[in-house]
Amino acid sequence: MKRSFMCVLIGGALAISACAQGGDTSGASSAQAVQTAPTDIQDKDNSMTALKPPSPDSVLYFVYQRDGDGAHSFQVEGGATVGYWYGHAFDLNGEHYFTGFTSRSVGTDGSEADSTTMEPGHVAIGQVTLVQKDEGGQAGWSQIATDGFVGEFGRLNQPEMVDESRRTVSHKLADGRLILGVPTRMFEDGVAMSNYALFLFNKNGLPQTPFRVWTYVGTVQAGSDNAEACEGGVMTCAASSGELEFEPSSGGDLPRIRIVQSGETVVGPGQTRPLGPEDALSFELDANTERYQAP
Repeated sequence: MKRSFMCVLIGGALAISACAQGGDTSGASSAQAVQTAPTDIQDKDNSMTALKPPSPDSVLYFVYQRDGDGAHSFQVEGGATVGYWYGHAFDLNGEHYFTGFTSRSVGTDGSEADSTTMEPGHVAIGQVTLVQKDEGGQAGWSQIATDGFVGEFGRLNQPEMVDESRRTVSHKLADGRLILGVPTRMFEDGVAMSNYALFLFNKNGLPQTPFRVWTYVGTVQAGSDNAEACEGGVMTCAASSGELEFEPSSGGDLPRIRIVQSGETVVGPGQTRPLGPEDALSFELDANTERYQAP
C-alpha cells in the first residue's frame, strides 16, 4: 500500500504536514522532508479540541517509513521488529502537541546484529512529535520532528511494559522544556516492579541534532509487589507503590525526582513494616550518563 506525500491540511480529512526536519531512523530509510500520514488515519472533527491523534500504524510509518498494513508491530529489514509503544498528548507554552513513541529491536540478520552499540536485550526508542494547527478553519497536525533513536531501554528485546493502571506525570520547566514520566512495569523472579520511564522534551532539539526533541533520561523504580514469589511462605509478602514528585535540584538544570512510597517493606523473615515519608527515594540526573540515578 503506497503513501502520498503532501504538505497541506486537506478539508474533510486529516492530513499531517511535515515541513519540519526528520531525524535518524536507526536503520530505516530516512524520512522524507515533506510527508503526510495515510489518508485513512482518521476523520477530522470540526472542533480543534476534538482533534484525534494519529493511529499507531501511522506513527510507525512516520518514524520508520515502512508500511505495516495497519499492524501495531511488524518486522522490517535485517530481522528487526518495530512497534508502537506509547502515545501522549500535552499542552505546553500555548500549543497542543502529540508524541507517538515507538521501539525497534536489534536486527537478527546481517551486519546490524554484530555492529550494534546498544546493551544486549535493549530496544531503540523512536518518536514522532506533531503540533496542532488551524489553517482555513480546519484543524490538523503539523509534524515537528521524527527520530529513530531517543535512547534505549527494555529487556529481552522488548520495551518496558506500559502500566495503564497508573497515570502519566509531567513537569514543565521554567525554560520551556518538559519532563515526562511514563508508568511502566517489569516482572522478574516473581516480583512485579513499578517504574517510571523518564523523557525530556525540548522543542528546539539538541544543538547538533535539531530533530532530537525528546531524550530518554532513565527509568526509576517506584514500588514492587512480590505476591507471586511469596506464595507458599517461601518469602515474606510485601507490596509497595510510589508517587513521583519533582523538587529543585542541588545542582544542574533538571529537577530532582522524589518517589514517595506507601505500602509495606520486608524487615525480616515473616516481618514487615509500613513505609513512611522517611522511605522516600531520591534521584538526580547524572552528568556522565545523562540518566536519573540515586545519589
